[in-house]
Amino acid sequence: MNPTRSRVAELASRVAKRADEIEQRRGLPDDLLDDLRAAGCFRMLAPASHGGDQLDLPDVLTVLEQLARADAATAWTVGQVALSHLIVRCGPAAALDDVFADGPDTLVAGAVAPKGRARTTEGGWRLTGQWPFVTGCPRARWFYLNCVLVAGRSVPVGPDGVPTTRILFVPASEVRVVDTWRVLGLRGTASHDVAVDDARVPEHRAVAARDDDAVHRIAQSSLIIGAVAVGLADGALADLVRLAVDGKRPALSARRLATSTVFQDRLGEAQTVHRAARALLYAEAVEAQSATGASTPLRRARLRAAAAQVTTLCAQVVDTAHTLAGGSAIYETSPLQRRLRDMRTATQHFVAGRDSYATLGALAVGEEAGPG
Repeated sequence: MNPTRSRVAELASRVAKRADEIEQRRGLPDDLLDDLRAAGCFRMLAPASHGGDQLDLPDVLTVLEQLARADAATAWTVGQVALSHLIVRCGPAAALDDVFADGPDTLVAGAVAPKGRARTTEGGWRLTGQWPFVTGCPRARWFYLNCVLVAGRSVPVGPDGVPTTRILFVPASEVRVVDTWRVLGLRGTASHDVAVDDARVPEHRAVAARDDDAVHRIAQSSLIIGAVAVGLADGALADLVRLAVDGKRPALSARRLATSTVFQDRLGEAQTVHRAARALLYAEAVEAQSATGASTPLRRARLRAAAAQVTTLCAQVVDTAHTLAGGSAIYETSPLQRRLRDMRTATQHFVAGRDSYATLGALAVGEEAGPG
């Protein structure tokens, strides 16, 4: 059995009790961060060559799902560290030596969107830019930051006319956190902007953003978002069932909510939708883990489309749970209002967008899917 999953099972109840505190602090408390590290949460996808566990993707998703039942912000933070390690593993050995010099539990954060500019210099680049949505950035020791390359006064482009990009690995000492994370949900993820002002990055601390290995791992990482959504929706269903079993009566009704046939019908449907989403998530994860041969656009498109569908289905489940809970769910004392805000924030992530469906459909009929 996955040892991290066993440890997280013991930790989850403590995480759930601190969900409000995590949200109010807009980040994970130090002691909880230490507990997650001790449980192995920050080494799940770190390279085995540098002491990491390098777990199979389905094993990582089960841990994230379990954490998300307790608190989505905690699961999202852990998932983004795992995603970061996936991307760092695409770099050369010298880059891994730098990033994991202090061990496999090194917190790494970053951004895939190319919001910076890197000017080529002798032996590397000079990097400047500002990147949004960098989860866990106040605690990160290293960052991966995607940027557009600039040579002289020009921006090199590929055969498809898209600017050439690089993902550069930058130590925290070169990065400034910009406090921007005042948002609807997932407040505890500390997903602020980060800025870099003319940092020198040596040549070995880089990976081509459109390298086959990198794009495949970025596609795989979309399932991380799906796993958080699955756990979050499961937690919302558990909250709703608890409310009904504890005897809630709708306003102006003499009957308990649990005895309502309308409630029973909608709850049963929501549970079935959740099971369908979970089944799709793990079916794709198992296939992605066991796939042999080079990554293909079709495989990547299927991964991305599956993650979008999983997240969409789970959002429907959370919406249903919040609606069926009635007026009591609007109060800050109800965990369902936080789960609704967290879920609706997650659906704004580009992974949950519809673009991946069009890409998959285009490839299915032999048409150009377009860049990206």
